Amino acid sequence: MAQSVEARGKTEQTQDLLLAAALEEFSTFGFRKSSMEGIALRAGVSRTTLYMHWKTKADLLRGLVEQVHNQHLAAMRMVLEHPPAGLEQALVAILEARFLHFVELTSSTSYAAELYDVNDRLCGDIARSSQKSSERLIAELLGAFCLSGEADLSRVRLTPADIASVLFDCAHGAKGEDLSLTTPAIFRKRLARVVRVVVTGIEGAK
Repeated sequence: MAQSVEARGKTEQTQDLLLAAALEEFSTFGFRKSSMEGIALRAGVSRTTLYMHWKTKADLLRGLVEQVHNQHLAAMRMVLEHPPAGLEQALVAILEARFLHFVELTSSTSYAAELYDVNDRLCGDIARSSQKSSERLIAELLGAFCLSGEADLSRVRLTPADIASVLFDCAHGAKGEDLSLTTPAIFRKRLARVVRVVVTGIEGAK
């Protein structure tokens, strides 16, 4: 029997509650020292309820990582639909939509390095898929500015997809090697510099 709309809504609410509790648990204790029991306690549900949704801690982490990436992509689409005026401002906005929340999360825990390592091992496929989607959205934004004449890629002989890939890699690098030391303010300053350099090379004559 198909699940009713009301039942699906309740299931999603429970999952959101559990993912929020998992984020708190992982941020407080790291991945290895966290427990399913601790997450259930934070969420105020039984372990049985938790295991109905995720069988293992790794499954729960994947669910959390997927949720975070989906949130980032949704934020990027919002920028694409309603971009700030100006090429530089629009690029900063869409890259902040992709990366800033992540920096906020990693800068608020002393377990950033461990969580990043575990994320790479257990959730690499999610990150790679999200990167492809992110680069497509950045390329689409660049394409719109090319059409308006505010961007001109002919001088650098690169496509919007090429520039999008470069911007993504640079924004990723702007997080720094020690994620726990990179604050949102530091990241935003580094990101703004990267975007300014790129825009200087592709800005159109209008």
